Amino acid sequence: MCILDVGTGYGFFTIELAKREPNLKIVGVDICQNDVVNARKNVEKCNLGGCIEVVEMDATAMSFPDENFDMVVNFLGLEDIHMTRGKSGVEKTFSEVNRILKPDGYFCFTVMPPEEMETEAQKIEVVLFSYICNARWLSAMEYEAMFERTKFKLIEKKNYYTGKKLTAAQARSEIRFACENVPKIYGINTRSLDEVWTKYGKEIEENGLGHYSKVVLMIAQKVS
Repeated sequence: MCILDVGTGYGFFTIELAKREPNLKIVGVDICQNDVVNARKNVEKCNLGGCIEVVEMDATAMSFPDENFDMVVNFLGLEDIHMTRGKSGVEKTFSEVNRILKPDGYFCFTVMPPEEMETEAQKIEVVLFSYICNARWLSAMEYEAMFERTKFKLIEKKNYYTGKKLTAAQARSEIRFACENVPKIYGINTRSLDEVWTKYGKEIEENGLGHYSKVVLMIAQKVS
């Protein structure tokens, strides 16, 4: 099988796939040169260069030929595509995924739809980074509508839980990192740490900050 990991970031999910299924051929793409450099380093550290290739590429306009992959995956990367390309960019990514998938191929991704968050820590997590830099999670209904418009059929939707959350000190460090590095890496303006903490600090101190403690897996199949 040939799999594309779109919005691969530092390549951690791609690496996990390769470790579990060594016969796969996996291509990871990301728009960010910094992420691509780090992903390649991580792939080499794990001696997986023979089965993983990492390429700098915009997910909304990929250069792969039609019907080239058996499956396309994304682990919590659609938020960043929204940050750099907006909601229309997420839908363009869906269209591109459909184009490069073989007939009946699968598109599998995890997201955090705001209406599906259960704890206060989870609810803060999904609005926080939208406020910081427009890294926004769409509702499950919005993703499902995109499936219909881009010729996918939703096969399965499933919840996964870790229950993890950050302390106030850990959350503040995470926010500081985003505020300082997103402009450098992505060229996206952010709110200041003080602005963010003024708006959300009290809630975070009371509830903690969700840290991918609940994610939703959506599996869709290309419709002929």
